[in-house]
Amino acid sequence: MMMTKQSKSNDRSNDERGLVSFMITIVMMVVISLIVIGFTQVANRNRRQALDRQLSTQAFYAAESGINAAVTAIRADQAAGQPIARQTTCTGSDYPATTLNASPLVRYTCVLVNPTVPDLHISPTTQSSSVVPVNPVDGSTGAPVRPTELTFSWAVSAGQDPNPSLCSTPGVFRPTPPGPGTESCGYSLLRVDLLKQVGDTSSGALAGNTSTFYLQPVSSGASDYTFGDSAGRTFASTKANRVAASCSASTRRCTATILLDGSTSHQRYVARVTGLYREPRDVIIDARRNTTNLSFSDAQVVVDVTGKAQDVLRRVRATVPLHTMGSENIPLGGATTSATVCKRFTASGVQYDLDDPIHCP
Repeated sequence: MMMTKQSKSNDRSNDERGLVSFMITIVMMVVISLIVIGFTQVANRNRRQALDRQLSTQAFYAAESGINAAVTAIRADQAAGQPIARQTTCTGSDYPATTLNASPLVRYTCVLVNPTVPDLHISPTTQSSSVVPVNPVDGSTGAPVRPTELTFSWAVSAGQDPNPSLCSTPGVFRPTPPGPGTESCGYSLLRVDLLKQVGDTSSGALAGNTSTFYLQPVSSGASDYTFGDSAGRTFASTKANRVAASCSASTRRCTATILLDGSTSHQRYVARVTGLYREPRDVIIDARRNTTNLSFSDAQVVVDVTGKAQDVLRRVRATVPLHTMGSENIPLGGATTSATVCKRFTASGVQYDLDDPIHCP
């Protein structure tokens, strides 16, 4: 009788040990399955991201191809003396969408072209000028308009402090005693040679219709500059103008506005812009007629292209120049040096005057 009870107890113990082993096995299988599923999801996600990057690159190249195709068509129209066609819808026939590779499907699906831009973007430096036609037009009709304002804005130079308090006051470039001046100011001074186009290209006419503006970043005292008959300043009478530019540390930009009226308000100009003291960045030209913003023609065209690779889209927007002004890279002066230039203004015979007030070497 005692042996029978002990046998049943042993059977029950063996059954319980088997149940625990079974449960441990199930838990381990679940954990391993979750780990495998997690690694699989990570691998799938990485594979999808790699594919998306590849498709994104293909879509970007497709969009760039669309830019190049549109520019080629624009250059052909220019060579033929035809106006630049405007395309505001993706279904336009002037710049048709094109499939570049059918397997896989890579193409650019939409080309938009705007030959009248809301502002002009140029990139002058201290070593080379940017020359651009400034032809204000009505943004809706494209009709030429005489502007009453030309505004120039530019960003703080690379690696410089945007605080305008480091700049000097209007008309002061190197103060005495030493203080905030052109050496400490983080913004470039812009030189703008503005030519009023009247059709006569003789040297006398070009000189008589050109005036130079020095746009100086200042710490305070900036205001709009009137260049017009009302102020007694014209292209014929005033050849040099100093304009105080307002600068902001929050926007990291300087802005100078030239007010035009009477004979100085014209439909067509050419601007030659040069940086002084520091390298300017992101120079933008805007125009207004009273309170109406104007656009510009015959200077730049905006090409907007959408590229597609399967289900991935990339959109590229480029500003393309329509002119070749300034492409000759005319030097800014006859002599260039990185050191100070000492000038002697009096000479006799074959030697300089011994009376040298500035002690040139």
